[in-house]
Amino acid sequence: MFPLTLFRKFVSPVDGERCAMAPSCSGYALDAFHKHGFFLGWIMTSDRLMRCGRDEISRAAPLRLGRKVYALDPVENNDFWLKER
Repeated sequence: MFPLTLFRKFVSPVDGERCAMAPSCSGYALDAFHKHGFFLGWIMTSDRLMRCGRDEISRAAPLRLGRKVYALDPVENNDFWLKER
């Protein structure tokens, strides 16, 4: 968690807000680690990073925040396969 916190606090503000998805990939990673632990959180974060900026933007539900439109992709949308049937 510490490297993600450092990234969000120091690198992200300098790099600017360029992420087209909500939550951002670092926010998604923190959510995944908190909800599913290190191993599964790492797998889900890696999957998100591979999908980020590709066709996910056209597939995800749009979320308007101010003037900008984001692709809504929270952890809850991607852990459906973990739930018991």
